[in-house]
Amino acid sequence: MVLISMQIRKIISIENIKQNKMSKTFQGCDFCMQFDNDEPHLIGATMDENGCIEVKVTPIMDGGVTFLCPTTGKRVRLFARPISDAGRKLLEEPENE
Repeated sequence: MVLISMQIRKIISIENIKQNKMSKTFQGCDFCMQFDNDEPHLIGATMDENGCIEVKVTPIMDGGVTFLCPTTGKRVRLFARPISDAGRKLLEEPENE
């Protein structure tokens, strides 16, 4: 899972999240995406705790995925690019657990 906020965050795994005792596992849930503070859009659902949505972005040029808000036309794009100094620095940071 990739967490994105005002700043880029490290990639953390589902297993790391499950180990956090503060995390609550839903027994059925809606999967949503939200653009800014707009109304969330339902993009999937599961009836148990084993459901998931995965987005895989491979390190190829012109790859990636773009999400388009049907209401506002806003776009969110996830993509790969050649490693930058910022990427190298991110990889050197110790993981927060």
